Formats: sequence, structure tokens, C-alpha cells
Amino acid sequence: MRRLEGIAEDLLSGLSALPEKSMRLGLFARTLAALPPEDAANLIEIIYGMDPRDTGASIVRAMMVDHDALGCALGRTAYDSIYLAAIRLNLSRVERLFNDIEPLRGGVSGYEEEEFVKTEHLSLGERRSLSKSHRYKDIERLLSDPDPIIVTNLLNNPRITEREVLKIASRRPNSPHVLKLVALHGKWSGRYEVLKAVSRNPYAFPRVSMALIEGLLAQDLEEIAEDNTLHPELKLAARDLLDKKRRLIKGNH
Repeated sequence: MRRLEGIAEDLLSGLSALPEKSMRLGLFARTLAALPPEDAANLIEIIYGMDPRDTGASIVRAMMVDHDALGCALGRTAYDSIYLAAIRLNLSRVERLFNDIEPLRGGVSGYEEEEFVKTEHLSLGERRSLSKSHRYKDIERLLSDPDPIIVTNLLNNPRITEREVLKIASRRPNSPHVLKLVALHGKWSGRYEVLKAVSRNPYAFPRVSMALIEGLLAQDLEEIAEDNTLHPELKLAARDLLDKKRRLIKGNH
């Protein structure tokens, strides 16, 4: 285990020194792929046991939100091998982070009927153009739009505020792909309330929510653990995190 702890330290140091997300992902994937699957699973477990305020550890946690990108960088065979190794080793946290389960709710459109009326007469091109507008009324009328380009434009729009982003993140029904865009956005992924809203949305990919709840406070984890609208695996992950937090607090006293 000491060898893996040394690898973890070197990896986190290397990640912290790299300026671009793609470079960090490449280093992370190469490190995992170079290890036997069991060692790769244990390495991730070690990193998640570190202080999340550590720069390198926080980078890894952020990368684990985007399982598609990690899967592409690792390759499907290596990705699945780490998942199966986590199961064999009973590393439930790592297993959940690699488990591509479907959302509990099957919302795909992202529209609520009464709000769809606001934009149904506009073409896709017109809506995409409006999403770059600096007028608040144009931004507001597109908050339920399921088009990924429109959502990306809105998230990048300098006039949008956390209030509007929370509306997107909290909307039910919603598209899991839209919620993932919010969770991965360079600016909004750093807002606690936004990430909490995504993680508590039953239309989000459970794999995304499981990565996000790692950074939540105990009271929010308690609410997720008791929320029957959420996926059972997500609720179980929240309970496990709560138990870990409580054992850590008890051990420090």
C-alpha cells in the first residue's frame, strides 16, 4: 500500500503542475492504465481518502464527474477492469464511481409543458441566437431548453446568474445531459448550491450525482439519504459518506 501511496503523491503533484484539463486527464488515465486493475482501484480509494482541499485530490474528484471523458481516455477495457476490480475488492465508493447506471427518472425532453409554449414558435437557430442575448427576458425564456448548444450558451452568457443556473439544475423533468453540462461547467461547477441541486435532481445521471456528493456537507448528505425520489444507489452512497464522516470526527476526538 505504501507503494500506491507514493504513486498517489506523485500523481497529485503532477496534476497540480499541469495547466490544462486535457493534460490532467491524460496523466490520470495513463497512471491508472499502467497499473493492474486492483492497484488502480486502490489508488482511487487512497486519493478519495485524502483531504478534498488538497489541490491534486480536488482535481481527481472533478475529473471523476465526467465518466465519459475518463472512459475515452482510459479505454473501455481498462475502465471496465477497474470497475470489476473494485467489486472484487469491496471498494464500494470506487465501484459506484465507475458504475454507469441509468437515471431513476426517464425525462429526456427538458421541457415542462407550460414553459414550452414560450419558445415552441421559435426555430432551433433562433433559440440558439437568443441564448447569447444580453436581455434577461431572452435568457429566462430558454432556461428549460434541452438543446446542449443552447444550454452551453446560457451557461457561458455573462448576464446569467446563479439564480438562473439553479433553475436549470433544479428543473424537473430535465435531460440528464443538460444536468451534466451544468455539473462540468468551468464556472458553475465551483458553486456549491449548483452542484447540490444537480446531485438532488432525480433526472441526473446517478454516476454524476455520486461524484458530486463527495463534496457535500453532512446535512445535505442526510437529506439525499432520505430522499425517496432519488436512485437507491445514490441514497446508499450518501449514507456511506455520512458514516465515513462520522467515523472521522469520532476518531479526531
